Amino acid sequence: MHDLTGHPTATPTTPTSSKKDSFAMPKTTALRIAVDGTLTELDLTEHPGQQAKALARALLDAPEVIAYIHRPSGCLAVIAGLNRARSLPNFHAGIALEDLSTEFHDAMGAVVFTGYRHNGDLVALPDDADSLIRNACPRPTN
Repeated sequence: MHDLTGHPTATPTTPTSSKKDSFAMPKTTALRIAVDGTLTELDLTEHPGQQAKALARALLDAPEVIAYIHRPSGCLAVIAGLNRARSLPNFHAGIALEDLSTEFHDAMGAVVFTGYRHNGDLVALPDDADSLIRNACPRPTN
């Protein structure tokens, strides 16, 4: 092919991925700690509306951020249920929160840890935080 001046132009290429692949959403892994210390990995899409639904299902309640933690390796959002005051204390999540932030947080009910950006996007947990949270749980990952 040539442009209007007669110089050769790059030939157009066709994408090699299938149509199905173009709609696949990347996943963000979050960690949920149940009251009994069971750790569960949650896969969240990058679509905020779907993330909120997945968090609500994991918590069996409307999600609410209970803490933002800023670390050199990245930022974390700690999410619990809106009605968590009616739940049992979550000692394992409390230990993880204290280790991550050096502050005491009253963790009640199931708690989800995820990474986030300042624009509100949820992202994967920083590796050091992921490891610390996993070590706070005595029960194997589901």
